[in-house]
Amino acid sequence: MKKNKKDMVNNPTHYTNKKWEVFDILQEFFPKEPLLWQCGKYLFRCLFKGNIIQDLKKMIWYANKRIKIEENERRHRQSK
Repeated sequence: MKKNKKDMVNNPTHYTNKKWEVFDILQEFFPKEPLLWQCGKYLFRCLFKGNIIQDLKKMIWYANKRIKIEENERRHRQSK
């Protein structure tokens, strides 16, 4: 029996194929920023999933959501 089966749940190659695991980097940089976490996730894996355009568009979608939050918070702070 072959034991070389890829574990796409615990060790997907698109997250573990480099020196550092993507999860560890995202946790270090964005522990309380779920939208930025998603941006990083899609950026880090875009070259390895087979659909770079889709992953980059998803990254931009999450970045735009985070930008909107920042703009709203800034407007709120300035209106005080």
